[in-house]
Parts: sequence; C-alpha cells; structure tokens
Amino acid sequence: MGPRPVLLLALGLLAGWLARLGHGASYPQFLRQHVDNPKTRARNDRAYCNMMMQRRGMASPCKRTNTFIHAPASQLQAICGPAGRPAGRNLHDSNSRYRLTVCRLAGGSSRPPCNYRGGRTTRRVRLACVGGLPVHYDRAL
Repeated sequence: MGPRPVLLLALGLLAGWLARLGHGASYPQFLRQHVDNPKTRARNDRAYCNMMMQRRGMASPCKRTNTFIHAPASQLQAICGPAGRPAGRNLHDSNSRYRLTVCRLAGGSSRPPCNYRGGRTTRRVRLACVGGLPVHYDRAL
C-alpha cells in the first residue's frame, strides 16, 4: 500500500495545530479579555465597563459578564506555577488576592448598544492553564 501523502500531510498539520494549542494559543485572548493593568481610567465603574467591553471587542454581541484583573501578566502567569495551587483538571487557584472589576450587562438584550454595570472587588482567582500560561478566567474565590 505505501505511504499516503495527503493523509501524512493532514496528520502533520493536525499535530502542529494541537501543539500550538497546547502551548497557549488562547493566552493572547485571555490577556485581551481579562487583563487591564494598570487599570484604565474612567469617571466611574459603569463608564469603565462600557468603554473596556467595547475596546476589547466584547460588545458585539454583548457579552453578559466579564471580569478584568488589574495585575501584571507575569503575576497571572505565576498562578499556573508557584503562585497558585492545582484545583483539578487544568485549573489553578491563586495564593494571592487581586483587584478585579466585574462588568455585568444591564438589561436583557445581547444586541448593541451594550450597557454595563461595574463593580470592584479584591479576591483570589481561579484560572485554567495550558502550557504554563493562563488561558481562561474561571471565577473569583
């Protein structure tokens, strides 16, 4: 039967894609959606959320809830290692507390224009990590 070049090529491309995914392909998305350090200035939490959700591309359609973490990316990376502890699967709980802004959609429609309420808190966080990098914000603890 001999080698099948098309099958080998497909398997090679799939292996490359999986390797890339396993090494933090979602890390840039995590940064865009959840990290704002230093915190962007706004006149109040509502204005902050409306501005940041629009700027970061989460207002078309309107994302219902999003949390921004006001800490350096290096500190959040460390949660996947010595600054965190495993919480099952690929989840890690931070040892430290972080300043957070939680943005929640006000009203029921997910169609723009979006209107958000914002609230500040300081909490520990749970992140999903792949390849030593955070790729998903799970929740505050």
